Amino acid sequence: MRKVIVFGVDGLSMPLLKRYAAQGALPNIARMLQQGAATELLPFISAWGDVNWVAFMAGQGLGTAWRGQALPADNHQTGNLLDQMTRQGLKAALVHFPETVVADAGHFSFAPYWGRSAPWAAEHFKPMGHTTRYQARTGDKHIKQQKLGWPPNGTLAYHDKGAWQPLEKGADGGYALTLQGQRGNTLTLPLGEQEGKPVIWIGDQAVALAEGEWSPWCSLRALNVSGSVRFYLGCYRPERDEVEILQAQVTDPDQLCGASEQARALLAHAGPFFSKWVVKASPQEDYPQATYQEGDEQSLWLADTALTLTQQQGYALWATVHRLVDESHHNCLGQCDPASPFFDPAQAARYDAVMRDCYQILDKTMGKLMAQMDDETVLMLASDHGAVPNAYMCDIYRYLAKHQLVVLDEQLKPDMARSQVYLKDERGGLEIFVNLAGREATGIVSPADYDAVCAKTLHALGSWHVLEQGQLRNAVSLALLKDDAAGIGFWGPCAGDIVFAYNAGFVWGVSRGGEDICPVEVPGANHGPQKPTAATAMSSNYGALVMMGAGVRAGYYHDRATLGPYTMVDPAATIAHLLGLPLATLDGRVMHSLLADGHTHP
Repeated sequence: MRKVIVFGVDGLSMPLLKRYAAQGALPNIARMLQQGAATELLPFISAWGDVNWVAFMAGQGLGTAWRGQALPADNHQTGNLLDQMTRQGLKAALVHFPETVVADAGHFSFAPYWGRSAPWAAEHFKPMGHTTRYQARTGDKHIKQQKLGWPPNGTLAYHDKGAWQPLEKGADGGYALTLQGQRGNTLTLPLGEQEGKPVIWIGDQAVALAEGEWSPWCSLRALNVSGSVRFYLGCYRPERDEVEILQAQVTDPDQLCGASEQARALLAHAGPFFSKWVVKASPQEDYPQATYQEGDEQSLWLADTALTLTQQQGYALWATVHRLVDESHHNCLGQCDPASPFFDPAQAARYDAVMRDCYQILDKTMGKLMAQMDDETVLMLASDHGAVPNAYMCDIYRYLAKHQLVVLDEQLKPDMARSQVYLKDERGGLEIFVNLAGREATGIVSPADYDAVCAKTLHALGSWHVLEQGQLRNAVSLALLKDDAAGIGFWGPCAGDIVFAYNAGFVWGVSRGGEDICPVEVPGANHGPQKPTAATAMSSNYGALVMMGAGVRAGYYHDRATLGPYTMVDPAATIAHLLGLPLATLDGRVMHSLLADGHTHP
């Protein structure tokens, strides 16, 4: 039976992957490149995960497959890849895949990636750092003057964890850790010593701690919590009142599994599941090994479920998305890419090393999958986009307000009773909707004025620019009416009236200073708002695909510059071809040049 494993990696960049493979740091991925086939993938606008993983898995353009974040399309109605599998009696497993794709009708879904601002129901307690040096950890922190991301109040671009909280000292000389939940729930655990070594007490159980290591997972059932926790001892010098302990995320197996016996069997076999780690991947952070260990364990946990479900339990397709690499790009690429305004040759190697370490964690997982998959399996290492360094922040609402297209309220959001256009939070920040009377509940623009409002908006977008070393740089790389955007995947009732993308180096956000455009204040890298083709000599916004196994051409690289790029809908068509499914309802093309059964390019 033919099987396909899609190990998705948020933000994986082909130029960086090739760079580290050439350095000898990625022996398993280097073997995939030598024995399999590879290419870059052109993302859709917005070049962010929710949009492009949906297209990747559906095999259909955004106008069909994507309604908005956390708003999945109906598989049967659209006839996407999962529906075609259902019709042919094949099973798919989506494990920690974006929730905007639903594995229904006999498929299996576990812990869909939670991309909303509301608390995740499956999380008991957030991953936290507990410290006796709380003031030193938090008191001198620079208050950022900009928020980057979409919606405009988001801070995802920084990947800040906000994890540190006080470790309180008790009257008995010991300490107490308080685990914090998203809904105000807490759990306090005493920290003391046993035989001169630090231990945390969970009921009557003493959890021994060793510096620089994670403890085993420990059940909280004795404290009436359905979940497990573990701890990483950063430092333990109680005589100097210097104690720091990291605590892993505590998830609720009952919420994760529901009534699914398949899900409970996975947890019983592979161990507790966690979706986030405590410390961000950056050389500026203490205890980076804690993050590497958590990222490595999560990656291997995912690989184990892939092998269990495809090799033993008859699933024809398994897919996930791992996020450590993307986090390292956001935190490090802005300091080590020479195209970045924050590039410092003296510091670049430190940041490059963190990204390489995260790629090496991924390489280890690929080695596990290749070693244990059978001869009928195809392994796809894939990404939704890459990243390029940030240079300028753009506040679209302040800019539209400057052109009298929007009137902002006290929260800097459009006053819909007076605004001619607006953007929808769930649509990714690159689609502008006319506040049209008769269509919108708050509509104030008459149908007769619709074209004029669109024309004024397009003119404004085309005029948005900065002066860089005396030269004009446009903030917006392209802007299209909805009817003209069909060629880039936008159609249907969900799409905006105008679709646009920012130029390379321009990122969405809000500034405390009130600017509509200004230099970013701190180093960083992004992808979502920028044109999908954004690239530097070191990095690229293109996604990546490396595949090997049954029916895959050996030693082939499809060069987008000379042969044209494949797109995000093409992998699903290729998966359908490998599994013997019909292609009529899929928008993608089979990537025959990457297959051994009929490649079209030398």
